[in-house]
Amino acid sequence: MPDASECTENIIFVSMVALFFYSFEKMKNIQPHRLNTEAKVYAHQWFFLAACGYAILIIPLTIMARHGYGPTILATPTNHAFEMLFGFALALIAGYLLGPMPRRQLILLLFFWLLARLTGLADMGTWLVLVSNAVFAILLARQLLPRLWVAKKWRNRILAPLIGLLCILSITIGLISQSSHHELTRYLLDESVQLFALLMLFMGGRMLAPAVAGEFYRQGLNLQARVQPRIEAGLIVSITAAICLTPVSASGSGILLIISGMLTGIRLLRWQLWRCQTRPDLICLGIGYAWLALGLVILGSAKLSESIHLNTAIHAITVGALGTLACNVIVRVSLLHIKQYPSRIAHILAITACMTISAILRISADFSVNREILLAASATFWAISFLLVFVILLDCLKYRLVRKIVTERPPLPIKTDKKI
Repeated sequence: MPDASECTENIIFVSMVALFFYSFEKMKNIQPHRLNTEAKVYAHQWFFLAACGYAILIIPLTIMARHGYGPTILATPTNHAFEMLFGFALALIAGYLLGPMPRRQLILLLFFWLLARLTGLADMGTWLVLVSNAVFAILLARQLLPRLWVAKKWRNRILAPLIGLLCILSITIGLISQSSHHELTRYLLDESVQLFALLMLFMGGRMLAPAVAGEFYRQGLNLQARVQPRIEAGLIVSITAAICLTPVSASGSGILLIISGMLTGIRLLRWQLWRCQTRPDLICLGIGYAWLALGLVILGSAKLSESIHLNTAIHAITVGALGTLACNVIVRVSLLHIKQYPSRIAHILAITACMTISAILRISADFSVNREILLAASATFWAISFLLVFVILLDCLKYRLVRKIVTERPPLPIKTDKKI
């Protein structure tokens, strides 16, 4: 007979499935006029806080798990990679792209994301983790794909299949990991890094190009190379081809990734960020974009030479590019939302410096005899960087609450002197 823990897990599993189908039907049957009247909140206010808090904990916990002091599940490289890509990074995507949405739908999304993270770290039940991850991915895709697919240009429309594929991979990798196919799981995770790199190339370029052009305009200059559609199209085609070519020819895939990295570097140079010395925040975004270029070149070189340092190249993208761009985007979006962006330039510089040090230490660890010390130092600087971001997010939350109280406070009565 099953014990009490198995019965409890089965009850939770059935309850989650029922909750998912109930919520799916409710969301499907909501009329447009009801959505317009329901109170809406910005997704970044919730998901950025959740992702940032998770980032502060996940890397130090992984280092502790390697020495037997943290969640044992994080000691496995594939589980660590899955949590970073489809836990942390997917939360960032949700916060950045969802925009304002009904509070109940946002709570539902965040609930399943948190449930997947907590049950995954506690290793309470494999199917419980799988279902919660799958429900979050399905609900996220259902929210994002229809609005992204309406774009007219194919380069803009590429976001829809890209995010849809990432959501499918989140479910697929979870299923495969339960069947103990570790090599296939590792392969899909490695290829997923390239998809996230393409997403960062696209979204980072769309953020940097208008911002740099605006700074040039304030200086009385004109930036000719903005989005650079031909280079952007080349990046989409080359990275997609590299992913498709990997099972057939790893060396061919490596050459395409090197070309992608070179195109990324050319695109970055054409933005002439050295002319934006009065805007160090833009330079910090450029540093994250430069990590993308470097990471793609290193990744392509590792595939081309069949090097054992493929993992090193992946961390150049995940720590250097994803970490730097994530911190800067979170701070930029949150501060622009409350119109206080220039007040935090010093913090942005410190955050980017800490993340850069973290990336350098993580890459150096693979070539050093003091590997564990460098890994611990890298994790520390990663946590410090996101801790500074978390403090800024709390300040933004406090500012919004104070402003809401002030705007909702009834006006004081006007006293008049009736005596003549």
